[in-house]
Amino acid sequence: MITITEVYNNIPCRQGLTTDWGFSCLIEEAGLLFDTGERGDVLLANMQALGVDPAPVRQLVLSHDHHDHIGGLAAVLAENPSVEVFVHDAFSARTLGLIRKYTEPRIVGEWTEIADGIAVTGPLGTDIREQSLVVAVPDGFLVVTGCAHPHIGRIIDRVSREGPVWGVIGGFHTVTGEDIDALAGVTYLSASHCTDKIRELQERYPGSFRAGGVGKVHRI
Repeated sequence: MITITEVYNNIPCRQGLTTDWGFSCLIEEAGLLFDTGERGDVLLANMQALGVDPAPVRQLVLSHDHHDHIGGLAAVLAENPSVEVFVHDAFSARTLGLIRKYTEPRIVGEWTEIADGIAVTGPLGTDIREQSLVVAVPDGFLVVTGCAHPHIGRIIDRVSREGPVWGVIGGFHTVTGEDIDALAGVTYLSASHCTDKIRELQERYPGSFRAGGVGKVHRI
């Protein structure tokens, strides 16, 4: 079983946690944190409330260089300076410099397996370069997105070259008609954070849609 806990989100899911604009989730079995939300104090407080210790986190994947996804970076590195950080070539010198105060970042340029059964897509898109996390599950791949600026349909298309996309969770940002159609074959769909058409996705795919938000635990 894979357990993915949303530790940062502007959408509420569980009482006793702080909602704030941004996104972060933890793959517990892998000790992998994906993105860090907007504020380090909120991230660490939510993790503490959820009983999550940042010290055992071994890997940190950053989707893109927007503050609502890297704002908690310094706090995570201060708590765990030995964490392995995966970025891509669109990250600023400022962000890379912050990481280098603690550890040397791993700059990804293409699809890369970073752990057993876990890969990153490498940067996709043009205007806003972004990478997604891909987790192998029994029936294909589960894709975790930060904001899906390259469009969720294009991300699904890229991952589909490696195998079937079983599920997608995270922020989908601007969702077009083509994006909605691209989700037709997805068994597990959980859109949150910056997704502009959550209601439309829920109405189109009631059988696969799962509400997301801070404190949501995905057990797969």
